[in-house]
Amino acid sequence: MLHARFPRLERDEAVREAKELENTLGVRTKVLRETYNTDTNVFDEAEVYMSGHNVQPKKGAAVGGGKGGGGGGSGRDSGKTGSAAKAAAAKKAAKAARARASGPSIGAGAMIVRLTVILLVASGLGLGALRLVPSAIVVLYDFGFRITPDEYGQVLVLVFGLVFLMTAVPLGLRFMPRNANIQFNRGGSVAAPPPRPQPSEAVKKSLNKLAKKAEAEMIPETWGDDPEPEPPPPPPEEEAPPQATLPEEPSAAEAAVDAIPTTPALEATKKVADRFVDKSMEIVRQVAPSTDKYTTFGLNLFMAGAVQTIARAQKLDSAGQRKLLKTIIEKLGTPGDQAALFYDKVPGYMGEQRYARMFEAGKSSMESWAEGDEGTPMIKLQSSLKDWNKPATEKKASGLMTVVFTDMVGSTDLTQARGDQAAQEIVRKHNAIVRTALTQFAGREVKHTGDGIMASFASAANAVEAMVQIQRQVTAHNEKQPNLPLHLRIGLNAGEPIQEEDDLFGSTVQLSARVCAATDSDQILCTQSVKELAGPVGTFIDGGTHSLKGFKEKFQLWEVVWR
Repeated sequence: MLHARFPRLERDEAVREAKELENTLGVRTKVLRETYNTDTNVFDEAEVYMSGHNVQPKKGAAVGGGKGGGGGGSGRDSGKTGSAAKAAAAKKAAKAARARASGPSIGAGAMIVRLTVILLVASGLGLGALRLVPSAIVVLYDFGFRITPDEYGQVLVLVFGLVFLMTAVPLGLRFMPRNANIQFNRGGSVAAPPPRPQPSEAVKKSLNKLAKKAEAEMIPETWGDDPEPEPPPPPPEEEAPPQATLPEEPSAAEAAVDAIPTTPALEATKKVADRFVDKSMEIVRQVAPSTDKYTTFGLNLFMAGAVQTIARAQKLDSAGQRKLLKTIIEKLGTPGDQAALFYDKVPGYMGEQRYARMFEAGKSSMESWAEGDEGTPMIKLQSSLKDWNKPATEKKASGLMTVVFTDMVGSTDLTQARGDQAAQEIVRKHNAIVRTALTQFAGREVKHTGDGIMASFASAANAVEAMVQIQRQVTAHNEKQPNLPLHLRIGLNAGEPIQEEDDLFGSTVQLSARVCAATDSDQILCTQSVKELAGPVGTFIDGGTHSLKGFKEKFQLWEVVWR
């Protein structure tokens, strides 16, 4: 009678179960190995194990038949009883064999105890190895081995990890059962659920084959008369109505320029200028696709020269020129309040040779444009922009410029009272405010003096406006963050300093620094030269006559009103 089949690799398990049946039931068993012959299409059998002839059952084991007995009927009943007993014993033996194969039963507590002991032993050995590392490094030091503090920490981690793994892994494989039947006892002994039966390999292959066939034939997983309707999409969230934003009120200067009436001469001039600007913008997009503030400033100078030429030809007055120039440079990206003041700043820009060249290029380009030559002006604009964006290579400054010094009041006291961190935060805020103004008004930072910044401007008007904006931004900061107050004093002077290696020297710079030192907190003072060069930009009041250190004569200083 065939009892069971085993895979090829479970030969020892089959022999063990055969011997178990011998000892339990007292029957003879045989273990055969079947090999399929592909040439003859038959199975060849080879005997692996066969029990002896004198097999005796254990005491109490059920055997077929009884001791003597009656007639034939008794013999048949006895045979049936023996067959049933053999079947029951076979099931019991198979169950015992499966239990042995699944591994020994072990409680959860015992498993945790073993794991804890293994981890403690591995950790102890790892810490012990760490104590040996310094000695090993000292020995290796004599052989030229060098190690940095960072590398030493990495070596410690590596040594501990290696020793821990080399200890924990072998102990775990030795004392932690890999197929343990862990029993959890919660308020009583609860038997573990039987393992879920797994389909055989043949059944799996058959199911996979049927699934592929169903997929190829587009067989739906579920059948129904009508497909279930798709749920309607959720309604879109109601968007909040946009808040009405009030347009910003124009500045007084912008409103004054906009109020200039449009005369016939202005209208005729504007038509010619608009065509010139549109053609110029095409060239600008080719030369500088992304224009920055510096390029925009150069274009404004170019257009200012062009407006002066066309206005002279059309006999346009100064008010019309101011309005026309504002309209043009607004198209170039200049804010309206700055565009309204640009006409008055142009004379101050002419003191810088670089700015004057851009202005004259605009004048000559418009002269050619007015004569009907539309090609030459665009070539002139293209070359002027390339020259404008080239970095200056001259080391000696021969042009007139305005030198500015800013100084933070009470920075030393703030450091002592609030600490270095608070003082550094104030310095960063000062730098951000000053550098923003320098960028907006075409200034250049020369150097940082520790408690302030030294900067230069080619235009005195720009310098005055930039310093006014700085003081206003400082006031806004103090209102928002009264716990980190910032107060500045600012001094300005105009002249022709000596430039060497991106730094400025000479009496012009020294006088500007002395003016800053004579200034009170939250005040802007400038010399007479700055006031004259600034023109109509800014409001000045008498700041008194001062004796400045390092200069024999006294200087008349002027306070720039910024509040």
